[in-house]
Amino acid sequence: MPTPLVPNPPASGNEPLVLCPGPRPLEKPLAAMRAAARAAARATALAAEERQALWDILHNKSIHSVLQPIISLRDGSIFGFEALGRGPAGSPLEGPEALINAALRHGRMLELEHLFRYSALRAARQIATGIRLFLNVNPNIMQDPHFGVGFTKEYLTRFALSAEDMVFEITERESVDNLRGFKKIIEHYKAQNYQISIDDAGAGYSGLNLISDVQPHFIKLDMRLIRGVDKDLTRQALIKSMQEFASLTNTRIIAEGIETEEEMATLISFDVPYGQGYFIQRPALHPQPITEQVVRFIHRENKIKNRFFGARVHKFHVRHIIRPGFTIPPSLPVIEAAERFEHDDSLQGLCVVDEGKPVGTIMRHRLHRQLSGRFGFSLFAGKTVASVMDRGFLSVDHQTTIDVVSRHAMRRENNQIYDFVTVTRDNKYVGIVTVRELLEKSIELEVANARQLNPLSELPGNALIDIELERLVRLCLDKSVLYFDIDNFKAYNDKYGFKNGDRVLKRLASIISESTPKGDFVGHIGGDDFIAVTDRFKAEKVCQDIIDAFAQGVSAYYNAEDFQNGYIEGKNRNQQEERFPLMSLTIVGVTATSFQSSFDLARAAASLKKRCKQLAGNNYMFDDCEDAPAAEASKE
Repeated sequence: MPTPLVPNPPASGNEPLVLCPGPRPLEKPLAAMRAAARAAARATALAAEERQALWDILHNKSIHSVLQPIISLRDGSIFGFEALGRGPAGSPLEGPEALINAALRHGRMLELEHLFRYSALRAARQIATGIRLFLNVNPNIMQDPHFGVGFTKEYLTRFALSAEDMVFEITERESVDNLRGFKKIIEHYKAQNYQISIDDAGAGYSGLNLISDVQPHFIKLDMRLIRGVDKDLTRQALIKSMQEFASLTNTRIIAEGIETEEEMATLISFDVPYGQGYFIQRPALHPQPITEQVVRFIHRENKIKNRFFGARVHKFHVRHIIRPGFTIPPSLPVIEAAERFEHDDSLQGLCVVDEGKPVGTIMRHRLHRQLSGRFGFSLFAGKTVASVMDRGFLSVDHQTTIDVVSRHAMRRENNQIYDFVTVTRDNKYVGIVTVRELLEKSIELEVANARQLNPLSELPGNALIDIELERLVRLCLDKSVLYFDIDNFKAYNDKYGFKNGDRVLKRLASIISESTPKGDFVGHIGGDDFIAVTDRFKAEKVCQDIIDAFAQGVSAYYNAEDFQNGYIEGKNRNQQEERFPLMSLTIVGVTATSFQSSFDLARAAASLKKRCKQLAGNNYMFDDCEDAPAAEASKE
């Protein structure tokens, strides 16, 4: 229907009538179409500009890498560097996200990944030997035949790197096209001693599936999970769960994007082992030392954490949980003491202190009972608290452990059992602790320690192992660190099942614990890997005793036919049938005084274990330090 002419009403009755046309019927759709066409033209032009800019970058190799440190949140030492690719400074494609998104849009990801890799390896020449290099890798690019060319032993030698120094960070920007092929590639690189990290865990919908499929060495928590973690209970619960998962699977957590002291302090309290972010150091063209301020902060927070971490009730001193309490002199009138209780409903008791020494206590319920009798108030109103105080109160030294304090507290008479405990230092008053606080701390310590134990063997897990190794190295203790590994355990586990595999692990845990001297540290790294710390000059006998006990009991875990054959049949990692010898034990020992860090110690042990596992049967081997015992034994 045509749009009618709209009359413009005259201002007065004398003006002529003027008719104004309304909007034409097709004017609005045509305007929208023209705007859409202009937008499409602009988008096409921008895409062309982006395509050309990307081509120029790839053609001119205008990519450089900056390095951001990944540090230990236990001592502040540099564990590795992540290489981050950058485009030309000041251009729209300077940032890595812009570069990667452009490459994905224009199908140039393989070329960009190649430039990223080459640039990262060049930058890695500046990194000290033994420091890891973390490289971001697209999972689909890893399956390209050209990818492997850049990671041959000969190629890495040009950059003074080895496979042990490389960590591939698997990113989830796009889904994995060929999961089976991808998993095969991952196993291939793991077999060559490359390590795998899952990047941005917590950001992708399939993150847990990827972790399960890849079984990485490291998991990097997404920075959005770290942001504000000190204030967000949900984030805290998630990170605690991830850390617990990591300890059970022998995986290490790296927290990305740490930007504040509070975030770092929270992560340290959760025992997250590694971190990176702007609070630690921004990415730079050249490796920079970690500032003294950051290192001091990490040491301080770890001292706070270690005050409670790994402590047991029979080792935890009461001084850590005392509070000031309220004190009064023995000359204070009873009426004034009663008024203090009346004005503060939360006040349950007062400690009577004379010249710094506790001489008695006044508890609310007993004072009220004394004053509420028929003549109680008139009898005591004019007296001092010295006449009504309890002189048989419980007082302990500040170095007394809380299990001892708890036992003494619960042995008191029924009418005193819930009175607070007075704590002294050199017989001088320092504070009080209540029975409730003693019980709460005891439960907290036991629960915290239970979380740090391997649930299968009930031996200390990775967090406590790391603390023990760092203590050995820091104090330069003359101890042997023994690493245990069961040969052919995976094949046994595959054929006989997890239940029987767990029986083997439990038995080995018992053998190690029983064969090491009382007081030696024994831990369960995960799977079939264990660790023990013992006297250097007793280490060889310990190894022989453990091997004898393990070899003697192996027959109990096989059926008669397999044991008589001396092997079992199963599939290897390439799904090919193979004969596997019966389980045997490999033990290697390294001397703690030979290393500057726990990382160096663990790396030396891994190298020694690789040599020892080439020998058939049960074996133990020690490092070749001139002042350490060097021994090798084999028992079929």
